[in-house]
Amino acid sequence: MNKRPWMLTAIICVSVTAALSGIKFLQISKAMAFMESFPPPSESITVTEVRADVWEPTRLLSGTVRSPEYLVISAEMAGRVVELPYQSGDVVPEGEPILVLFDDDLEAQRAALDADLALVNTQLQRNRTLEADSLVSQDQLDVLKARSLSLTAQIAVLDARLSRMTVRAPFTGSLGIYAQRAGDLMRFGEVLTTLTGLSPLRWIDFKVPQGLTELHVGDRVQIRNIAGVIIGDASIIAVSDVFSEGTRTYDVRAQLEASGLKHGALVQVAVTTGPSESLMSVPARSVRWDPEGAHTFVVVESDAGDHLPNRAALKRVEVRGERDNRFFIRGDVQLGDQVADQGAFKLKDGILVNIQSRATRG
Repeated sequence: MNKRPWMLTAIICVSVTAALSGIKFLQISKAMAFMESFPPPSESITVTEVRADVWEPTRLLSGTVRSPEYLVISAEMAGRVVELPYQSGDVVPEGEPILVLFDDDLEAQRAALDADLALVNTQLQRNRTLEADSLVSQDQLDVLKARSLSLTAQIAVLDARLSRMTVRAPFTGSLGIYAQRAGDLMRFGEVLTTLTGLSPLRWIDFKVPQGLTELHVGDRVQIRNIAGVIIGDASIIAVSDVFSEGTRTYDVRAQLEASGLKHGALVQVAVTTGPSESLMSVPARSVRWDPEGAHTFVVVESDAGDHLPNRAALKRVEVRGERDNRFFIRGDVQLGDQVADQGAFKLKDGILVNIQSRATRG
């Protein structure tokens, strides 16, 4: 058997394979060189300086706004509405009627009793004149006296009922919204509306859990709305002496001037729970979290020959609290360090950074 053709075929195949491999190697080498010509990945950020700050540990509690002058107006007697002198939202002066119910029948009864009392008093006065001449018995005088006292008591009862047919404002205030109209029949205890005083003072009632902190009259707490915006400081004016058995909390009432707070509104009460601490603070967006906890990125110098002069170095920190959109921290950072601010969410440890601004200190 002639082996020469087979050897020639093998040599040709090996040569072709070697040539193709060389060509491919040259292509890959050129591609890698081309890729190496591109700059390494980087991110654009702004930076801010780590600054010294003081943090007071606080706890946010829920509070309810109360107006010192607040009244729920309801019918003390069943009856038909005769008059509603003021409209919803009107300011009612102190002592002015708010609700007037039908009372003609009671007025008629009182007039009848007044007439009976006048007659009895006339008879009593005449008999006392006759008593001096012994022309009337003591029993007759006693009966007339008892009758006079009874009629006086009945008139007093009617006066009390008549007073409840008209509801008057105990203080000057703004009338709430109501749906009743003249002619409607109101049941006993049916609510008409509310009356809120015009004073800017507001009470903030809140509950403090047992063991959290001890508050006393004269202490101050910070009041915020439900969005966390600071409204102002309130002074504590009352502290309960007992704990609630169900919740193990005690009641506290604070006071401040805040006319914009409506009665019944929900607010946040920032209560100091410990001594102040000297810490460092950075903007809230400078702190990021991963499975190992909180960290921030400190901007450091990169190695010689790198495409950019700065890199981001991940530093672990402990967040102690937050206030005014800043985090109070301690950990592997130093005062004056430049940390990533805007754009910090894009970073990873060691990545090159392009600093857009070094002037921000917010």
